[in-house]
Amino acid sequence: MKTHIIVHHSLTADGQTVSWGAIEKYHRSLGWIDIGYHAGVELIGDTYFALYGRPEYQFAAACKEEKMNQVGLHVCCVGNYDLVSPPDELLSTLAVRIIVPWLYRYDIPLERIMGHRDFAAYKSCPGTQFNLDKLRRLCRENL
Repeated sequence: MKTHIIVHHSLTADGQTVSWGAIEKYHRSLGWIDIGYHAGVELIGDTYFALYGRPEYQFAAACKEEKMNQVGLHVCCVGNYDLVSPPDELLSTLAVRIIVPWLYRYDIPLERIMGHRDFAAYKSCPGTQFNLDKLRRLCRENL
């Protein structure tokens, strides 16, 4: 049963090229069966796209604390949001294309949209400049 949505960032610069495949390749090099996240958002060209990761029925490989890999749906925003705030278009794509459908499908309350940092003090995910309350408000507006 999925009870939480956990937001991450890649800590890498986002640009005009596709990084999602490189993240997947890196995760597979660790011996994982797939990319560690269920979904992602990335800027490709001049548009943000929602990307699929590992199937939702599989456990993530993204946040072992408090069994969040088992009970959480994990999404990674490509970019380093310790340095800058995520663009509004990224937040909109994240909310409308990924999180709101998960909220409906799994009946997850808005307050359970959380960052990796909420479970692992050594992490900044989804970034120190990433406002989770703003994301939750955007999701509420699109429910």
